[in-house]
This record gives sequence, C-alpha cells and structure tokens, in this order.
Amino acid sequence: MTSTDVVAVRFAESSDAVSIAAIVNHYIAESTANFRTEPQSAADWEQELASYGSRYPWLAAEYGGELVGLAYAKPWNPRQAYDWTAEATVYVAEGQRGRRVGSTLYRELFARLESQGFRSVMALVTSPNPGSEALHAAFGFRLVGRIDAAGYKFGGWHDVGIWQKPLAVPADPPAAPVPVRR
Repeated sequence: MTSTDVVAVRFAESSDAVSIAAIVNHYIAESTANFRTEPQSAADWEQELASYGSRYPWLAAEYGGELVGLAYAKPWNPRQAYDWTAEATVYVAEGQRGRRVGSTLYRELFARLESQGFRSVMALVTSPNPGSEALHAAFGFRLVGRIDAAGYKFGGWHDVGIWQKPLAVPADPPAAPVPVRR
C-alpha cells in the first residue's frame, strides 16, 4: 500500500453532513441495507451528530481529500440498564469498496467504545447482505437473532439479523461509560 492509498480516520464534524447524506442516501435509494425510503438531509445528519456525537464516537474516513465512509454508534436502547451497550453502523461511499474503509472505521470505532467503558455492540443487518455479514463476523460479531420480515422495501419483505460483539468482560457493578475523548 502506498501513502496515497491510506484512508485517514477522524471525528465527523457538522461540516461533513452534506457528504454523509450523499453516502447514506445512496444506500437508501439503491439497497435494503438502510430501511429508510426517503433521503435524509444534511440538516438531519447535523442533528444526529449533535444529539449523539459527545457520548458516542462518530468517525469519518477520508481518502484523497474526499469523505469516503462513516461509522458511528448510538444508543441500543434508551433505557438506563442498556447504558453499556451501543449500536454500531458503518457506511462506505459507492466506488470506495476494496480500500478497507469499513474495516478501518470499525476497528477505530470499537477501540474507542471499549476505552469509553462500553461492554457490548449491536448491529442490525438486513439479510441477505453477504458483505456486511462477513464484515461483522470478521470483527467478532455473532448472529444472536433474526427478525423475520422486519421491513418492506422495493416490493418485498426483508429479514434483519441481530448481531452482537462483546467488547470486554462486564464489571459488577459497572462504571458509567465516559464521554468521547477527542
């Protein structure tokens, strides 16, 4: 790999919202990987980042000065007993597969979540989605359940796999997860 092949990871910023919307809107329009049926605006993404970006890592990948991927975490469930479990999502820009963008982002995201005190990460993956299933399995996720016919998109019903990755052995009692360290 040459120095021009390196994908750089940094914290996502509100100024990335237009690029983030473009990346994710591709998946909304062209695939079942995202169950939305209408595009998200840059303002929607700015609000999401403002809502969750101080407690959970929101990471952007750049290649050649262009935003080529996004990985972020959010609450798995808002009830307090779930405070040590996050939900992770990763998106790679169309045409950027093969550069290990998703793997690079996930590696950094999981290291940060673990250092913050999170103990488990969940992911929802539309099935079938061999690429995403393989990525999650490679990072130690295990398929722990499936929601049959969870969503209807593009004229058909689609199942969703529930994947879980342990980050560390839970303490008893646990310390509260700490905010994102920039």
